[in-house]
Amino acid sequence: MSYQVLAQKYRPQSFEDVAGQETVTRTLKNAVEKGRSANAYIFCGPRGVGKTSVARLLSKTLNCLADKGEKPCNKCASCHQISQGNDMDVLEIDGASNNGVDEIRALRENVKFSPSRGKYKIYIIDEVHMLSTGAFNALLKTLEEPPAHVKFIFATTEPHKVLPTIISRCQRFDFKRISSPVIAGRVRDIARAEKITLDEKAALLIARVADGSLRDALVVLDQMVSFSGGTIRTEDVAELMGMMHRDSLYGMADALIEGDAKKSAELADDMISGGKDPVYIANTLLAHFRDMMIIKVVKAPTSDMAFAEDELARIRDEAGKLSLEEILYMIQVLSHAISLMKSADFVRGPLEVALIKLANRSSVMSLPSIVEKIEELKSGMGVMSSAGSTHITRDNSVVPDKAEEASPSVPRGASMDVAEKVEERVPDGEPVVEELTDAGSKGHWKTVLNYVKGKKISLYTFLNPGKPIEFSDRKVVIGFDKEHSFNKEVLESESNKMLVQEAVNKVTGTAPALEFTILEFLGAEADRKDSKKERMEKAREEIKPVIEKAMDIFGGHIVRDFMEDV
Repeated sequence: MSYQVLAQKYRPQSFEDVAGQETVTRTLKNAVEKGRSANAYIFCGPRGVGKTSVARLLSKTLNCLADKGEKPCNKCASCHQISQGNDMDVLEIDGASNNGVDEIRALRENVKFSPSRGKYKIYIIDEVHMLSTGAFNALLKTLEEPPAHVKFIFATTEPHKVLPTIISRCQRFDFKRISSPVIAGRVRDIARAEKITLDEKAALLIARVADGSLRDALVVLDQMVSFSGGTIRTEDVAELMGMMHRDSLYGMADALIEGDAKKSAELADDMISGGKDPVYIANTLLAHFRDMMIIKVVKAPTSDMAFAEDELARIRDEAGKLSLEEILYMIQVLSHAISLMKSADFVRGPLEVALIKLANRSSVMSLPSIVEKIEELKSGMGVMSSAGSTHITRDNSVVPDKAEEASPSVPRGASMDVAEKVEERVPDGEPVVEELTDAGSKGHWKTVLNYVKGKKISLYTFLNPGKPIEFSDRKVVIGFDKEHSFNKEVLESESNKMLVQEAVNKVTGTAPALEFTILEFLGAEADRKDSKKERMEKAREEIKPVIEKAMDIFGGHIVRDFMEDV
């Protein structure tokens, strides 16, 4: 007798044997027992979760000669032949190779004939989404009103490709992925039945490799028996599957957690030299930090995390050494590296860059720290230490500092609406001009800069190199060196000048004339060393490090050039 693979040998023979699909099997058993079986079913779900097995079980139950109600006897001729896939009344059709209109027309002709032995003639169409649109349409009428002796059972891994008109004529059952602990338990049971020694960690590793598919797990178990014989260890599974050994994975994670860039790069080199693909290494690390994130947030493993207790303890220990923000940062950096590797010729480069970046993450501020710094800057916008300066409060009023506190004209805490104060203490018709001292103008200029910075950081970048040549209640003149002549051009645009004028008005309490000038005569246009484009590029280069740092911290990208706003 030829060898029978484990996936076929241990195919479920009753609804109770089906793993992880309790809702589906319970509904079908009750329907058969109460005589309420539908004329058509569609089973949807990922590979290897039991769709075809349940279709055969339902067929056996409906056509069982022993007629035991909700379960097949598995002893009669009908049950035996359905299990072997050669029963004349249960026809299994591959939708991929029989997807034309002609095949469906032949099926429509055959449904007229009564079953040869059982109660029903049952058509199981696997991968039904592969049928052409014409084939689907040819099946519609027969599917909606089939003869009383005909049942249809469709199976598909891609239900979104099935026409809605087909799905609406069927009872739909969605099969879910089987959890890793359930798969590991079934693998251990089968290994025990086959007299195979299988340790717990090896079973859990096979379950993780299977990714929710019990059939895939049994295929791996079959392969492991050929590789290891009667004893299967965790190291054997990792070696045969080309996986990263857990010790190597933990070593890499520990190096990144401790900030050891040298060790992490050396470990990556050892793995790549040993035949591991850089993309696989990055994906494995990404999954490991994802496990840390789940353990840190949920405090318990999810259904796909099959780990022994000592492995869970190790993951909890590593997660405890990192903040949630650090773990999220690591996941983000590794995800970006994987995206780069997909389009790179030198795939190990992005991996090594990511590892070194993660090991040196201490130089990157966390998001709460950034927010805290921003709040400090916002709260301290108006706090100036120089003599004669004023402060802008959060409601945009201007307050003098301690050096001006003694001035009787403006009480401490009052807004600098000078025009209103003058009207209160000076008779009508007597003009008042309040000239500012040199020290006072410098302090006022700093306040103007802080006001503009709080409103528009890009405009502040161009205004900052300026010097207050004249700063009075009548007129404010801001001068620029020759090398900052482009700044003057930017500031003279209508919207930018209005914002600077607003800041000046807030500080002086009046509306002085605002002018921008060049401190050194520039000469003829032909003598200029830099064109406007060159000066714009120079300004871009000055602000570029700040922009790049912000993108690195927040994981962003440039949507619009800030120079377009100036």
